[in-house]
Amino acid sequence: MVNIKRLKLVTWNVGYEEPAGDFTDLLDLKADPLPDIYGIGLQEVVTGDFDAYKNPWTSLFTSILVPKGFCLLKAVKLQGLLLVVYIKKEDLLCATHIESEISRAGMGGWWGNKGGVSIRFDLNGVNLIIVNSHLAAHMHNSAERIEDFFTILDTQKFRDKDVDHLLDHDYIFWMGDLNFRIDDLTREEVEKYIKQKDFDTLMKKDQLIKCREEGLIFCDFEEGKLDFPPTYKFDKGTDNYDSSPKRRVPAWCDRILWQVHEDAFEKITIAADLLQYKSIPCYVQSDHKPVIATFKVKVFPCQRFPAPVSFDVGGNWKTGQNAVVKYKIRKDSELLSSDRDWIGLYRSDFKHLKDYVTYIWAKEHTEDIPEGVEVTFWSRYLPEGSGTYRLAYISTYKDTLLGLSEEFQITS
Repeated sequence: MVNIKRLKLVTWNVGYEEPAGDFTDLLDLKADPLPDIYGIGLQEVVTGDFDAYKNPWTSLFTSILVPKGFCLLKAVKLQGLLLVVYIKKEDLLCATHIESEISRAGMGGWWGNKGGVSIRFDLNGVNLIIVNSHLAAHMHNSAERIEDFFTILDTQKFRDKDVDHLLDHDYIFWMGDLNFRIDDLTREEVEKYIKQKDFDTLMKKDQLIKCREEGLIFCDFEEGKLDFPPTYKFDKGTDNYDSSPKRRVPAWCDRILWQVHEDAFEKITIAADLLQYKSIPCYVQSDHKPVIATFKVKVFPCQRFPAPVSFDVGGNWKTGQNAVVKYKIRKDSELLSSDRDWIGLYRSDFKHLKDYVTYIWAKEHTEDIPEGVEVTFWSRYLPEGSGTYRLAYISTYKDTLLGLSEEFQITS
């Protein structure tokens, strides 16, 4: 038996612009149902704040998606590269072994203006990775783009012994400003084919397609058909292609590809079915148009993987009083608890696992105590006033959520 999850990917070179406007179309917020997972990769983000969670773009997406039932699973940033992954809060316990990586490819690997960032996690028994990359620019630099691609592959290493390499994952989704151009055609010829919607002719001259056909890059990856206009380069604030003296030839710089190891499991064939691949031309802030893709991804049913940790919060709490909590580690969970694990107190509408109100350290080796153990939240650290809260058990091993309590009240 398999379960189907919808994955929405967004790639956009935002041209060092701050977020502004309505992002309903970008995030496909009118879809019914909404995706189960969002992976949003941006390039050329203003590099002022190095904390990916506090970046203005992250804050914006979080403010939109959290009220719709999502939680920020992980965020990672490398200079102008930003990747954020959101998951429905109801599925949060199904996502484990969460890691991120960065790879610098600029200036021979010393600088992060080009390179890649990734977020990988296990979901209902399968593992997947989402990569956001920005490869070398300019028409003549295909060889450098290929070199950047392999730099990312060679430098992304993970702690999970089963998938320590990027290409080991069951599902691999790779997106970004890959910067591949259209060869052998003039600006006027390309614009003529765009007006005629003759994208097949342009695809024959696309550098990335040709490099893939020659086995130089993205071997065994797939891509949807390019049946939308080239997404680069526009005059900012318009739908007009580059009118500067350089008059760059339009190109499909912004791409989304994927690879699936369909035979990763003996009795089931996993698959990623592409439902949608298109650009969103209504956004004119940048000199690039965003590109989105929607997939149906096969995973195992979540009930096969119950949470390792369960809570008894002892009913509602009162401000000014200590709160005693009992928790148990499931005997068959294979979890080795650590005194560096922690239990966080969260508002019910928490944005991500760093968005706790307070926390206490867990106890070591509690998996050997079948009746569970008690810990105390001291009153002086509890919030004042009334509200709805939850507890979460966080393993320091890859910041994985291992238990989430039911909602309870703190009353004054």
